Amino acid sequence: MIDLKNVDFIVPLRIDTGDRLRNVIMTTAYLLHHFDCTVTIKEVDSEHRFEEFALPVIKRLVDTKNLNHIWEEETRTDDAFHRTKVLNDMVMDSKCDIVVNYDTDLILPVDTYTQAVEMLQGEYDVVYPYRFGNHGERKVNLPFTIETQEDMDNFETKEVASEFIKGYDNTVLDDHFFYYHSEQGYGWAEYGMVQFFNRQAYIDGYLENENFIAYAPEDCERYHRWELLGYNIGRVDNYAYHLEHQRTQNSWYHNPHMQRNNQLWEELRVLTKEQLIAYYEDQQYVKERLK
Repeated sequence: MIDLKNVDFIVPLRIDTGDRLRNVIMTTAYLLHHFDCTVTIKEVDSEHRFEEFALPVIKRLVDTKNLNHIWEEETRTDDAFHRTKVLNDMVMDSKCDIVVNYDTDLILPVDTYTQAVEMLQGEYDVVYPYRFGNHGERKVNLPFTIETQEDMDNFETKEVASEFIKGYDNTVLDDHFFYYHSEQGYGWAEYGMVQFFNRQAYIDGYLENENFIAYAPEDCERYHRWELLGYNIGRVDNYAYHLEHQRTQNSWYHNPHMQRNNQLWEELRVLTKEQLIAYYEDQQYVKERLK
């Protein structure tokens, strides 16, 4: 097990599909198998789905002593998952010097994690653990989902899962990935998925913008902001596996907040450094969290 004791993988969670349930089991077990780290999952929902459905399976697979699970009742009435707010809650509560904004559906090669942490312990404020552009994202189609209690009881026998959990070898996924062809290129990756942060730099850089709700271009804005503020941003020249899943309004462009989110990004991207700082210093969530 690799020593990453000063690293907290923070995972905002809502289990809205059987695919998401499958993915959080696989990614959480992968992290806890390979690393002596903290994994913090914060579920904001109307039901305790992680504790009831995912946790029993994960406990069968790995030691969960370093897993922190927080449940918070959802108070929104529009079915939107306010991921930016949940992330900010987790960053402020973390006791580790390095926090990882971790998507429930992401798996990286083991040496990518260690390289990203080494970079943060050196000169970098934030590290993107995958290459920019072509072949940065490998989308993985897994041949099973979880819909029933029987599926959960037999998770270890499912195709791919049974091979994967033998040694938690990411190359098991290589027979199931494809490069999505976008206008930019094959397997195009930019600023989303997962980022490793110096926690204090994250806080000093105004955290996540909580005015972005549900699926949004907050990842583009975050990168732009940190670059404008002069932060040292690094990348690991490798790829990320993205376990595919059914899309809901909180994970695709059809969410009702999308137009307003895009408008906010267009407004922020043209601000000067001084104007951007003034904007953030005036945000109520910044005042409340950083007072």
